[in-house]
Amino acid sequence: MSSGSPSGPLSAPGSSPVAPSLAGQPWLADPALQQVFEAIGREGDELRAVGGVVRNSLLGVPVSDVDLCSTALPEVVMQRARAAGLKAVPTGIEHGTVTVVSAGQAFEITTLREDVETFGRHAVVRFGRDWARDAARRDFTLNALYCSADGTVHDPLRGLSDCLARRVRFIGAASQRIREDYLRILRFFRMHACYGSGSLDPDGLSAAIALRDGLRQLSAERVGAELKRLVVAPGAAPVLRQMEDCGILEIVTGGLARLALFEALVEAPPEVRTASGPDAPVEGSAQATVTKPAVPGPAAPGPNAPGLAAPVALAALFGFVREDLERLAARLRLSNAERERMLAARSAGEALAAAADPERRLKALVVDAGPEPAADGLRLAIAACRAGGGDPAALVALRPLLEAWPVPVFPVGGRDLVALGLPKGPALGATLARLRQAWVASDYAASRADLLRLVAAEPPPAG
Repeated sequence: MSSGSPSGPLSAPGSSPVAPSLAGQPWLADPALQQVFEAIGREGDELRAVGGVVRNSLLGVPVSDVDLCSTALPEVVMQRARAAGLKAVPTGIEHGTVTVVSAGQAFEITTLREDVETFGRHAVVRFGRDWARDAARRDFTLNALYCSADGTVHDPLRGLSDCLARRVRFIGAASQRIREDYLRILRFFRMHACYGSGSLDPDGLSAAIALRDGLRQLSAERVGAELKRLVVAPGAAPVLRQMEDCGILEIVTGGLARLALFEALVEAPPEVRTASGPDAPVEGSAQATVTKPAVPGPAAPGPNAPGLAAPVALAALFGFVREDLERLAARLRLSNAERERMLAARSAGEALAAAADPERRLKALVVDAGPEPAADGLRLAIAACRAGGGDPAALVALRPLLEAWPVPVFPVGGRDLVALGLPKGPALGATLARLRQAWVASDYAASRADLLRLVAAEPPPAG
């Protein structure tokens, strides 16, 4: 492991544990990535994987991105990539970042940097060759880990022990790192919800509370992006409760949270969970890798209901009334699709929770709104039942219906009625509505012929 660090108390004293080799990791053995290593890491320069890919490999967490950094200057990275027959794109070359495409996979490579002066989020930086100084610019110790092409893990700031202990700790003084970018308050909570074990780091928590008003300076888009990732993290429920207790959650959302309902939602039994989430890596790529932890350590938080989408989580947390969610969507600059899914989930959940015949109501939701709102609503209805102390067994039993029931299509259209001699206009629409009611009442079994016979049996409209 590399040694040495910039001046200042960047990490706790004491020796770091011996780092394991990551040579057996599928993402590292991927020929596409190894080709990039070979192309860039030459003539005295080195290329390493950094941050989340190393952290996740050590913890046995799925790898979704492979970020790389190098001592080579951006222009040199471009030249060497192209000389090796790889595509090089100067995506952020002024900041030291080049995207290299190998076998159809894009890898971002950033030249090592060190701060000269900092002004909040903005800093005067220069390119460098010192791995410890590059690490010192990062936010948390467990993210300041590097891996060479041969699987050697480098730990310049002794963050390996924090990583293996699932301890989320700021690099250097927590208050200073937060003042550089107040979004790090939310990242601190999210990282703990994703990777932490036990209590939040006390120094980080104290600094986050003391500086929480800085969150008001952040753009809605940055806050919304971070919150959406937080609410679907494995340990979101206890972290959100702590955020509410210390006054941070209300600053972020502008309202109160239904934490009991959210806790019931994420603790739902497997029968109401789905197998994949919106951020799941693409299977078959170097970024889609799940392995056992490289070193045994404390258990991670239990899985947060797999497949839980952020709009559904937000509906559970903040949807006391529809207007609450409308305000939240505007405050966080949610997309139209996210807003619509959040509102539809709340509406469907309330309808199912209040239904005298939940199965009939669920079928109607599937037919009228679609399978996704129906599934979201069922999840919320089950959570509401559990949060209220009820037995959700009857609702849970409906989960297989969503997977196995072939969604029926209303078999009659306006042309069918015109062919029977009905004139176009309001009367035709009223007849279609009556036929649809009859179709629903038959549990969607009535055929086109059955429904058209009902029309034939009706008296002709008054002339």
